[in-house]
Amino acid sequence: MALVKVTVTEIKPGMFIVNPGISWIKAPLLYMQEGLITSHEEIDYIVKQGYAEAYHDPARFRRMEEFAEDPDANSPIWPAPRGPQVSLDEEMLQARAVYADSFEHVKSFMQAAQGGAVDVAASQPYVESIVNSLNRNVDALISLSKLKSSDEYTYTHSVNVTIFAVAYAHYLGLSENKLHLVGMAGLFHDFGKAFVPQEILNAPRPLTPKEQEIMQSHVLLGYNQLKKVENMHPEILQGVVQHHEKHNGTGYPYRLAGKKIGIYGRILSVSDNYDALSAKRVYKTPMPANVALAVMYKMRGQTWAPGYVERFIKMMGIYPVGTPVQLSSGERGVVCRSNPSFPAQPCIMVAFDPVGRPIKPSVLDLSKQPGLEIERSLSGNEAEDMDITLLLSQSNH
Repeated sequence: MALVKVTVTEIKPGMFIVNPGISWIKAPLLYMQEGLITSHEEIDYIVKQGYAEAYHDPARFRRMEEFAEDPDANSPIWPAPRGPQVSLDEEMLQARAVYADSFEHVKSFMQAAQGGAVDVAASQPYVESIVNSLNRNVDALISLSKLKSSDEYTYTHSVNVTIFAVAYAHYLGLSENKLHLVGMAGLFHDFGKAFVPQEILNAPRPLTPKEQEIMQSHVLLGYNQLKKVENMHPEILQGVVQHHEKHNGTGYPYRLAGKKIGIYGRILSVSDNYDALSAKRVYKTPMPANVALAVMYKMRGQTWAPGYVERFIKMMGIYPVGTPVQLSSGERGVVCRSNPSFPAQPCIMVAFDPVGRPIKPSVLDLSKQPGLEIERSLSGNEAEDMDITLLLSQSNH
């Protein structure tokens, strides 16, 4: 029997939703997470997240009395919608201070690591400040995460992964105390790199197989140091030791697969991969955010359990806040607000006219501009010509 397309308001418990294989870039409003719909709560979630349509397989429809809801703790968590408490421009000043303080803290404990035991408790206030900033306006810290240079990648990467992981954990509906554990795992996920030789850590070229082996040892080097800390939370250790494991069992260090990878490991893995792909390094230019997300989408079901990267993309938006873009009109600007209902049509702070001259910044809502769309993301020198932080701070003026 052929697949049937329905609107989200037509979805009923018992329907089996399928992925028809259509690109999420072409159909961002099509819900494609495969599985059995078991409750009206799941349907409400799909509607609230802005999806408009879905495909179901009538041959796999099941009457509600035929099954009970899966009590498996590793089954997907349905996200809790979140709106900003303050505007982006209000939060930017505090977010910059939070990012700078967290960066200096990571740099300090990483450089001091070989001298003795690490004071994990001293990191809690920094994680708390990140959690609080994301609660006030999630876009501020996320937009700042792409603005740091590649000079001290190990430290910026740890801060960025913490930001993405906490934001994603909140999106997945984890409780407040678990957000802090996710944040601590993010801050320390690469702690073992403090024990990897600098010439390998900062090599401006692909690593040899032997060097790659040494680099991969950072996971257990960090884990073994952190598990000596008194009263260390097992959730933090899980995130640290599992952030390079893969759903299909091809990751490291233990080649864990499927449900043997816990939710902290999964959250850290998605966040770590996104920052690694979109970061500027000594040996590569940064990958535009939407391209990095497209690459990750192709890894779904292999690197991550079904639904994990799809929901990360839904949280970030196809064009995350802070992404410099060129419009089909030739004008250039930066994404200043995402649009969950129409992910390919965010709000843009336009700062340059079609011939590249600076103009008075103004906000364009692409969902209200028929025929105007994002032509491409900007990278390299094109992106560096914009003062993205300044433009974002003007987004509500």
